[in-house]
Parts: sequence; C-alpha cells; structure tokens
Amino acid sequence: MQKSFFMQDAEIVAKKLLGNVLVRKINGGEKRARIVETEAYYDEKDPASRACQDGDLRKTMLMDAGTILVYGVHNNWLFNFVNNKKGKAEAVLIRALEPLNFTGKCNGPGLLTKAMLIDKKFHKQSILNNEELKLELIKRNFDIDKSFRVGVRKDLPKKLRFFIKGNEFVSRNR
Repeated sequence: MQKSFFMQDAEIVAKKLLGNVLVRKINGGEKRARIVETEAYYDEKDPASRACQDGDLRKTMLMDAGTILVYGVHNNWLFNFVNNKKGKAEAVLIRALEPLNFTGKCNGPGLLTKAMLIDKKFHKQSILNNEELKLELIKRNFDIDKSFRVGVRKDLPKKLRFFIKGNEFVSRNR
C-alpha cells in the first residue's frame, strides 16, 4: 500500500477503496473483508464532517494521508482513513464490508468494526505500516452507485456515499 493512494480528494479515495480487501490480523489468523460502501467527508465547510468541531477528531483529519481515524457514535466505533495532503481535513468512512472468510454482520459502520475487532486503539495509527490491519488492492470489475450520505442532519448538495451496485452487503440499498 502506497501513501499516494490516499493523497487524493476524498471523493476519489472513497471510490477507489471499493472492492479492495481489509485484512485484520488477530490471534495468529486473519479476517478478510471486501470494502463495499464508503462515504467522503471534507473540512469545516462540510456540515456533516468531524472537522467542523475543534478537538482531536479535527486534528486527526489534518494528519498524514493513510492515518486511521476511529471515533465513537451511539456506542459504536466508526472507522475512517484520512486522505489528501497533510493540513487539509478530509477522510473516508468505511460504511460496509463483505466478509470473505468469516461470518458476521458488516453492513453498517458500527457492525463492521465489531466484526473486524477495530476499536480506538487504531486511532491515529497509519494503515501504511500497520501490523494488525492491512489494505490489499484488488483488481476491480463492478459498477459504482452513489447517493447522499446516510444519517447526517445537514449534508452537502453533492452525493458522497459510494457503493458497489447490487452488492447484498451494502448497508442501505437505495
């Protein structure tokens, strides 16, 4: 995995992450799951972004591309990748995964972190050199659909939720 993959606009990274495989190494084995749904988030001009608030999450979004951002919502951990150049607040939320070598619910951001055992300990680590969490780039052959982001009170006028069209593991097929 190269840093250049994450050194792009959040919308581009959100689309490019689709179809790739997240690998969680744990207890001598590994869980593998395909990324099937993402959402792009931007700086303080994005009303749904964590960059709107001062604090740790905003500071994390300003870190190096490939930094893992984990935060809690409704007693669930949400898992993101920081992208673009350092100092520009952008991140991509991983919304749903397709389990490849295990069974478990991964069709929502809180469900996938439980299934993949991703928690706050990964916050501010880099995916680029992580021993327990890896991203494998896979050749892709599918159609991408898009919609407005899920569960946000105020959204941008642009559709920033991306998902593999027809995939049964997407959190909400609209």
